[in-house]
Amino acid sequence: MKTILLLICMGSLYNQIQCQDFQESDWSGKNLTKIPKSTSTNITKLNLSQNNIILDAEDQKTLMRYENLTGLDLSQNNILELTDSYFKGLSKIEVLILRNNHITSIGVMSLVGLENLRILDLSINRITYLPVNIHIPSLQLQTFYLQDNNLSTLDIKEALKDLKTPLHITLSGNPWNCDCSLIGLSIWLNNNTVILENDNTTMCATPKNMINYTITVMNTAPADVLSCVGSSDIPSTTPSISISDNSTAPLNGTNTTSSKGNSWTFLVGVIVVGLVTSLLILVAVKFPRWYDFILSYNHHRLKEEEPYMFEEEFNVDFDMGTNDKSRDDDTVVVFEQTHSFVPEEDGFIEDKYIDENDITELN
Repeated sequence: MKTILLLICMGSLYNQIQCQDFQESDWSGKNLTKIPKSTSTNITKLNLSQNNIILDAEDQKTLMRYENLTGLDLSQNNILELTDSYFKGLSKIEVLILRNNHITSIGVMSLVGLENLRILDLSINRITYLPVNIHIPSLQLQTFYLQDNNLSTLDIKEALKDLKTPLHITLSGNPWNCDCSLIGLSIWLNNNTVILENDNTTMCATPKNMINYTITVMNTAPADVLSCVGSSDIPSTTPSISISDNSTAPLNGTNTTSSKGNSWTFLVGVIVVGLVTSLLILVAVKFPRWYDFILSYNHHRLKEEEPYMFEEEFNVDFDMGTNDKSRDDDTVVVFEQTHSFVPEEDGFIEDKYIDENDITELN
């Protein structure tokens, strides 16, 4: 009899604990500016939607008291940013709803601590950039809502590469810039481990020649439309062909043969230039007379100078034996002489001149 009563008591106690584990707290639409402090630590679901909560430091301390939370709804509040380690200590949360806020900034470590997160809703915000190296600790993430934000590019494949389950992601309603940088996202979305929801309405916004494409098929756009020559993210549109070292195979309808590299020709050229240079240096050192042979042709013929005239005035006494002229008359005699320079056979010019002593003898 005692055993039966004990089993009944244990069963009722288990039911009470089980009821407490699924306790919910609904504070939606209460115009709250702060997260209310709980008197119970057994609350698993907390609804704080349609309030004016901004998630400051005081709210973070209050959230730490809800240590058994598995679901947190903070939609339609005034949250502006998610700071690093804000949800640290809430490792049991599986559903986090932050939709319809004013979030513009998300820290790299803002999701640290959410190790069992399965559903993350960041839709209808003002997010323009999601960090490439954002830390998502949960390997159980199944649903990720990012629609209706200001995202033009996205690269989180590395952050989600270790997921154990297929990921459902929603990206519609964003102004996607479908240039070369978005090809990586397009390839990732075509992976069999990623499922893009509303893919038919997830369209390119820019550039104009891509607005008719969805982001999942932009990587298959014609080359003249996408213009991503040289991009490493562009997938090869030609079939993969295995070619052995000594065989040839057709590629794109043409025959191609393996060609040898040109490195050996460069090496031979360097060796030849080095040998010729060394030979010239050796000749210059061993046979110095070749300098004289070259320098002997460095003589330059001097230019022939123009003939010049010079005048010299001096007094000469003439005894003419006439009465009409006086011996004291001064007579001016002008001598004109033209010098012509005749070059010698060696190219040098001899300058001939009249000695002044010859002129004085005339006096």
